Amino acid sequence: MAAAVAVTLALGATIASPLAAPSYQAAHAAVVSVTVRERLATYGGWRTSSRFGEVWVPSVRPEWRPYTEGRWVWTDEGWYWESAEPFGGIVFHYGRWAYDPELGWVWIAGYKWAPAWVVWRQGSDDIGWAPAPPRIADVAVDEGWWCFAPVVAIGAADLVSVVRPVRENVT
Repeated sequence: MAAAVAVTLALGATIASPLAAPSYQAAHAAVVSVTVRERLATYGGWRTSSRFGEVWVPSVRPEWRPYTEGRWVWTDEGWYWESAEPFGGIVFHYGRWAYDPELGWVWIAGYKWAPAWVVWRQGSDDIGWAPAPPRIADVAVDEGWWCFAPVVAIGAADLVSVVRPVRENVT
């Protein structure tokens, strides 16, 4: 009887051993509906990032940055990004943005809505925002991710015209 218990415990310990942690892509995969996939394909392409898995890459000019073409609107939910871009209703309110050295700015699909997925910073004259990175331990907001504009212009209808160039970022 004692031998049977020992074997059962040994087998149980083997079976109950911890599983390897899933990759970021597997753990945070979001189901992208066919409708969303088709709608975004009109304005960019679906690619595979070695770091983030399947991502959407917008067809935009090289100096483009997320959360620059549109305006900030104060709501009961906080600052809401009202995009002037046709794809903005999806990519600025669901999922996260990151900069991939091989692909440029990439959008990682998500299922949770927010008024905007950004982090904020403010100085005496300027206010800054940057895309909140995906929840990966080694991804942080880089200096080049930040957008700064005069505080008085935060609600400007054409915010892209007052956003300072990246080379002027002092973080």
